[in-house]
Amino acid sequence: MTTIQQINTYSDIDWELLWQQARVSKSWKSKGVREWDSKAAAFSARTRASPYVDQFLAHLDLRDTMHVLDVGCGPGTLALPIAQRVEQVTALDYSQGMLDCLNEQAASQGLTNIRAVRCAWEDDWRQHDIETYDIVIASRSMNIEYPLMGLRKLVDHCRKKTGRIIIAERIEPSPFDPDAFEAIGRPFASGPDYIYTLNMLYTLGIHPQISHIELDRELRFSDLDHALQSYAWMFKELSDDEEQRLRQFLRGRIIEQQDDYIVIERNHPQRWALLHWTNVQEVLESKRQTQKS
Repeated sequence: MTTIQQINTYSDIDWELLWQQARVSKSWKSKGVREWDSKAAAFSARTRASPYVDQFLAHLDLRDTMHVLDVGCGPGTLALPIAQRVEQVTALDYSQGMLDCLNEQAASQGLTNIRAVRCAWEDDWRQHDIETYDIVIASRSMNIEYPLMGLRKLVDHCRKKTGRIIIAERIEPSPFDPDAFEAIGRPFASGPDYIYTLNMLYTLGIHPQISHIELDRELRFSDLDHALQSYAWMFKELSDDEEQRLRQFLRGRIIEQQDDYIVIERNHPQRWALLHWTNVQEVLESKRQTQKS
């Protein structure tokens, strides 16, 4: 018989367990590092020009003397433009394919101040010479089994007193389009979003500021095939019938069509929450001591 925990107050809620349960139920599941390796180039091309980048960077007070840690850096979506404005960027990712894309782009842009490190959230970062930094970011990269461990690592590797931590988390259903799932006949479950992370930070004694990034509902593509490719990543192993349904769905969402482009409108804009705070680490240390006693 399954024992149901009695919840009387907020402190009885296990937010990490809720996160794990929501994560298991989500519709989109990565197959792991090999899949990220194989789609690194396509992912890089899709995200590099996204307006998300400029909106995220607008929340960073970057200076040319800073050292920045980018955890789950992917192909350098943020690490590359940040490196143009600071002294040093350390970029972590567990996908070598993503890091290869990052290094290729850095070389083509003449950037020599990015250190790319193959390293997972679960690894011992000290063994990879990851120290402490002026700014620590985790942008859309905390889809991990043990987020509390990840949050503590971000804090531990950020400078005390003056360092800043910035986490970007999804606002449900971003970045997915639930209407597309309905169109091809698949159930949709978004998985955990920022509200879980916010509550886990609260349990650690951290009270971040919250800002929002929202992208345009209207998406511009060169043609319908391009739109289909852009949407296909949301699904695992589309059948021929599902692909035709998705194409028909996108065709029905066209609100403007010219010889060289089409515009498709989403009902659900892509939105992210930025959780950011100054690393007053004593708060977390005090919380740890209280939990031990």
